[in-house]
Amino acid sequence: MMMDRLHDETVAEATLGLRTLNASLAEQTLRAIEGIELTVSGVVEQIPADNRRNADAFKRLEADHETHEFLKARASSLPQLEALSLIAADGTLVNFTRQFPAPPHDLSQRDYFLALKDTDPGRVYVSRPVKSVATQEWTLYIARRVNDPDGGLAGLVVGAIRLSYFEQFYRSLHVTPGSGISLWWRDGMLLARYPALPDKVGTIAISPGVAEQVANHSAGTYETPQSVDGEDRILSFLSLRNYPLVVGVSRTRGEILARWHHQAQIIAAAGLLSAVTLTLMLWAMARQFFAYETANRALQERQQAVEARNVAEEHVRQLQKMEALGQLTGGVAHDFNNLLQAVRSSLHLLEGSGEVVEAESRRALQVACQAVERGATLTQHLLAFARRQRLAPAPVDLGAQVAGMVTLLERTLGSAIRIRIDREGDVPPALVDPHQFDIALLNLAINARDAMPGGGTLTIVIASLSVGEETKGGNEGEAKEMGVSPTLAPGEYVAVTVRDSGAGMPRDVLARAFEPFFTTKPVGQGSGLGLSMVHGLTAQSGGGIRLESHLGLGTAVTLYLPHAPADSRSEAQDAATAAVPLAAPLTAASDGPPVGISHVLLVEDDALVRMANAAVLAEAGMVVTEAATGEEALALLEADGDLGILVTDFAMPGMTGADLARLARRHRPGLPVLIVTGYAEKAALQDLGREPGIRILSKPIPPTALIGHISAVL
Repeated sequence: MMMDRLHDETVAEATLGLRTLNASLAEQTLRAIEGIELTVSGVVEQIPADNRRNADAFKRLEADHETHEFLKARASSLPQLEALSLIAADGTLVNFTRQFPAPPHDLSQRDYFLALKDTDPGRVYVSRPVKSVATQEWTLYIARRVNDPDGGLAGLVVGAIRLSYFEQFYRSLHVTPGSGISLWWRDGMLLARYPALPDKVGTIAISPGVAEQVANHSAGTYETPQSVDGEDRILSFLSLRNYPLVVGVSRTRGEILARWHHQAQIIAAAGLLSAVTLTLMLWAMARQFFAYETANRALQERQQAVEARNVAEEHVRQLQKMEALGQLTGGVAHDFNNLLQAVRSSLHLLEGSGEVVEAESRRALQVACQAVERGATLTQHLLAFARRQRLAPAPVDLGAQVAGMVTLLERTLGSAIRIRIDREGDVPPALVDPHQFDIALLNLAINARDAMPGGGTLTIVIASLSVGEETKGGNEGEAKEMGVSPTLAPGEYVAVTVRDSGAGMPRDVLARAFEPFFTTKPVGQGSGLGLSMVHGLTAQSGGGIRLESHLGLGTAVTLYLPHAPADSRSEAQDAATAAVPLAAPLTAASDGPPVGISHVLLVEDDALVRMANAAVLAEAGMVVTEAATGEEALALLEADGDLGILVTDFAMPGMTGADLARLARRHRPGLPVLIVTGYAEKAALQDLGREPGIRILSKPIPPTALIGHISAVL
């Protein structure tokens, strides 16, 4: 009876685990498909009205290189998206992310074209999977119709999903032995599987019993004696809502019942020995009792394994959520920087105008300027969270760095809070951007101050930490109990802990502490980006962050930053002097326009920013020639030898500012160049920024600082 109970509980527990994992994977797969649907719908909405007027106007997009670059940019953010295409009303390929101009393909017989050419369902159409002619991979197409003003067909926007992406995603998960993860079309066609079965992909690869279950139910569990790989498996399946796709998670019965078989052998052996002789009865009873205890321990171990798996799945979901938020906030910060640059330049013009003389008008301008500065700080925090903030890492003695911040911290925290610094001896330098580290430390100190309204103690501890293979990733049980722990690669780190004696955080607040814009402070007293920025800094620096909090006992935040390489520590001073200039504030150089008349070539794809900056430079007495693209700027440089300095944006369609600078200097060696960017393309700009006469400036840049930098390089 006991073994029957153990058998049933083992199978029931495994089935529950399969359902839980299946629900998580189905949700992730659904999010991947929905991401492509949103991208396709977004492209439809952004097609210019002139190209929607009729089918011929839509077809003219085949010669538009900017449209090609726009499609490439939208496709690059989604790893599961193989390609984006524009298809004309006659079925010919108009524009294509993989090639420009698009090859002459006739797609009029594809199922998505036949389904959408005469009717508009008002949503995307999901095609049946086919093998791509170009890549030879199984591909799923998501298409949406583009209508002219009369409701007729102007064209289609089509996204191609590379189905092997899901096999790679399933492979990255650490599942238990004997497990299998599959993605099917609703009729049983296998689209992706891990472990991989390449010869089965594209075929009806489920048994008739499973096919019947999938056809009649949106979710369920099934025991299949002959699975796609020939194994006897227990399968959990779940259909994706709104899509004809099914995710299945299975595990072999042999792996599920392996431990149960072992325990059955132990108990059977004990029963056999008890029947041999009455003199061994006591021994047999003891043996049975031991087997019973073993079985109970096994049940407890299985329960712990289920809990550990649930924690791991939650960790995967949290990482993907934070990654998605990072992509969103990074893009928003870039666009926001451009808007701030235009506003800042326009305010500078108004402030310097003789027409604004009234005190109330000047106060209004000052308030607007302060709002721009706060917006600039906000974008820096957004970029830090998204890991797109440009960093200038250098070997830093964090003990000395913290000691140098004490006076500022004392003024910030007030006399009611005592600051205590504990520093281990011989802590090696860490590799980190010292300026961003100071901002992070100040943010943590302000959070600690707000947690101790009645005063208390702020303790800062600097220590060295070694992480080996056996300790990497932290203690998951401890992370669950006390807070959030990082996953650290093996190596040497400097650990900086900021601990307060405040009220601590409840569990629900602790779980969301790193989310951007999440704050428990009253409206107007916090943006919710402090911890997000610190999290982004440690991750981008190659380290991690640990958050620990107990109600009534306070909160501790530990930053883990990697040791600086030994060969770079002695060169810290050289590295500091060689760092890329990042638009440091100018004083004397910013007090007025350059001496003489400077002829500036201003290159900026954003019309608002270009117009505002051109007006600022013209007011300073400069002659300004404007260009919207890198190609246009090169033509102007070749035609006009009087252009004395190039001021260019970095992120532009087609040719970047870095490419433009290199080509311009090939034609005009020694030409002064200022590259203005709101991104953090350090790899593309680090070496270029060290060349004489080239400076890298961060958006939004104050107009006086821009004028000062032009003066400095001329």
